Amino acid sequence: MITTPKETAAARLPDPSKSDARVRHGLRGSQALSRLLQYLEVRKILDVGSGAGEHAAIIRATGRSAVMVDLAPPADHVGDFMEWRGGHHEFDAVWVCHVLEHQPNPNAFLRACLDRLRPGGLIVATVPPMKNQIVGGHVTLWNAGLLLYQLILAGFDCRRARVGTYADGPGCPVYNISVVATAPGFPIHLPPLRMDAGDIERLAEFFPCPVRQGFDGRLPDINW
Repeated sequence: MITTPKETAAARLPDPSKSDARVRHGLRGSQALSRLLQYLEVRKILDVGSGAGEHAAIIRATGRSAVMVDLAPPADHVGDFMEWRGGHHEFDAVWVCHVLEHQPNPNAFLRACLDRLRPGGLIVATVPPMKNQIVGGHVTLWNAGLLLYQLILAGFDCRRARVGTYADGPGCPVYNISVVATAPGFPIHLPPLRMDAGDIERLAEFFPCPVRQGFDGRLPDINW
């Protein structure tokens, strides 16, 4: 148990100046991984869409446990995460780096991530910024506001979320939008929604910053 219902892990902000030297420049989602490793109480991490295992290797080098799920080896569980039946309420954090943009149903995917977290656990989600070019496998478009919106709809506590937008390293274009949010210790009851105008105002109290209809989703860094 990482937190009590009244104190979220995302509310206890570690010092961002204490970066982990293992996280190299050029690694996708590097700042988000550094933020995750600052939470010393996070010991068991689920890496969804783990790819070649670069992030998991860094996590394991710190003495933590990392369980990889991916469509191809070297994942610990090879197959579709949405069909995986393991890991329920088992993890302190779920790491999802450049995976959400590949999901045809982000809400179902995020709910599946929430189901794997212990109360008070963290999701660390990173997506690329919106672009007009259509590329294979990228089936959804994102900015920080939309990522928060989707996390709230999926049941995560984003009221004290951390939000960061950054490049992979010096001289690289900005290509990472990351959010750290919390699995609540008890279900969050959202107000009735119409999936139409007015919903942003109905959900405003669940965002980490002031929002209203038509707000610019390209948010500045928050608690980063």
